[in-house]
Amino acid sequence: MVRPSPQPTVRPESNAPGQRSTAPRVPVLVVTADDGLWTPLTSAAQGRDSHQFDTVDELVAAWSATRAAVVLLDARAGLSLESAVQALLTHSTALVPVAVVDEGSRVAAASLERKRSLFDHILMPPDAGTARTVLDRAAEEAAARRSLAAGDPGTAPAAAAPAGRGRPRGLWVGLGVAGLALAAGAGWWLTRTGEPAPAATTAAAPGQPAAATPASAPDAAAKAPSAPAEEIEAQLERARNAMRDKRYIDPPNDNALAHYKTVLDLDPQNGEARQGLDRIAELLIARAGSAMTARDYASALRALEAARSLKPDHPRLAALDAQVNQRLKELSATQVQAALQANAFARATALLNQAEKTGAMPADQIAQLRAEAARRESGAQIAEFARLAQVRISQGRLLDPANDSAKYYLKQLQEHGGPAGAEALTHLGDAYLKRLASDARAAIGRAAWADADVLIGELRGESGGAPLAQQLQKDADRAREQLKTRAAEAADAKASADAAREATAAAAAAAAAAAGPAAVTPPKLVKALTLDYPARAAAAGVEGWVEVQFDVAVSGQAANVRILAAQPAGVFDGAALAAIKRARFAPAKAADGTPVAQASTLKVRFALSK
Repeated sequence: MVRPSPQPTVRPESNAPGQRSTAPRVPVLVVTADDGLWTPLTSAAQGRDSHQFDTVDELVAAWSATRAAVVLLDARAGLSLESAVQALLTHSTALVPVAVVDEGSRVAAASLERKRSLFDHILMPPDAGTARTVLDRAAEEAAARRSLAAGDPGTAPAAAAPAGRGRPRGLWVGLGVAGLALAAGAGWWLTRTGEPAPAATTAAAPGQPAAATPASAPDAAAKAPSAPAEEIEAQLERARNAMRDKRYIDPPNDNALAHYKTVLDLDPQNGEARQGLDRIAELLIARAGSAMTARDYASALRALEAARSLKPDHPRLAALDAQVNQRLKELSATQVQAALQANAFARATALLNQAEKTGAMPADQIAQLRAEAARRESGAQIAEFARLAQVRISQGRLLDPANDSAKYYLKQLQEHGGPAGAEALTHLGDAYLKRLASDARAAIGRAAWADADVLIGELRGESGGAPLAQQLQKDADRAREQLKTRAAEAADAKASADAAREATAAAAAAAAAAAGPAAVTPPKLVKALTLDYPARAAAAGVEGWVEVQFDVAVSGQAANVRILAAQPAGVFDGAALAAIKRARFAPAKAADGTPVAQASTLKVRFALSK
């Protein structure tokens, strides 16, 4: 039963005119019949607008489907958590469900989290810091879902509070300062490492948007062979896990951005990876706006530049850039550092040029940042060459096309890598030699001698590849000779069979001439042959036939039985001869009805029962 409650009063989601602008706060909706639940969650809510509902049906009836919110579902009192989550998500994708659980309901919550229908859970009694983090992450997810659903990456306007049974809690009034601290903490999370994400984004010339995927030959995507499905799925699973854990651009080598880009290198048309990059761009834009509001400019700028590298034409970028420009002198150095961390080197150079013209930074600081930009760009280029070499080796694109192959990127790494690329070059060089040898063996196996010669020649020219090339050349020469020998033997066997067939036919003609009067009625089998199917052939599933020539005497018995041809040779010969010798025939007859001896041929077939 729904318990009556007073009309909710709504805390405004934006400041009155004349006050400093802040981003709308995502409200928290609690579905519970336990009034005591509010007290332990007060410190975690951080002053957000809050409403309580007795049931999910009550919430769905009162809450607009277009308005984002975090929904806390009290799963401790026998609530069907799966049904509640399904009802919420059916009502609105902008609602982010979080379960409030005890040890008894924790397993059900974990199962729904693995299915990605439940966002997270809070274990009772709650740890204030953990609960605060869960609510903050859920609120960020709700804001991003609202932006995506509305088709506008900016913050959606505040909606009216629900009419009905929602009960506000006034316990969070005055905690706005703590909320800003939480937003700053979220910014710290985004920038907790000073190293750039390993995402390899090809920098564009100043004024041009940066490409989201590395440059390659114009038709490389169309002609690239398919990558192993297992490798693509493994990268996608890592990306999904990173998205779930909010590891969008950190840590290096294990973030969603890097994994999705690797998928697109392997399969440029992969829809999940493309949608994933769009999703990351939206989330980074949302983080940049929140961090700007909290005056966490370092976090805001890093998120902004990372988003720009993915979606340079995003409509929210202009508004955020305008806010940045208002604080240009304060933010110049931080903005350059953020661009460098996002590997947006062309933009970092443009910002340094602008700072130099406007005097926003001292000359010595500009020189220091230019040196850092050159160092980082060199490191990013080395990482990019190494990554692309690894991808092309995995795809088997070893030598072609000339400017987008494993050989090309290894050469670039050797020429430009210096000491920093030496270790990667050693590892990749070994992988390259192994793949060359593997592909050469495969070419030898299918008698593709031209391909084998090219691959062996490439191995011979690589450092450390000479022993492998020498062995593979021996294998290729041996295979060629074996093929020639088999071809010659087959030709000799065919010639022998043809000669035997001609001799047999001549002998039969001579025997017929000596036998006297020609037969008018040929010999006929009295009953079907009884065959002893060879056990080995039956076990191996082998079928075939044997063509037999023999003389049918006036007694009806076969004599002078001989093999004319067989397929496969030597497998069924004995069984066929034995069957003919056991057989009984009606002898051939002359015109006057007299039985006469007559030569005959018969093809004995051996077939397994279906």
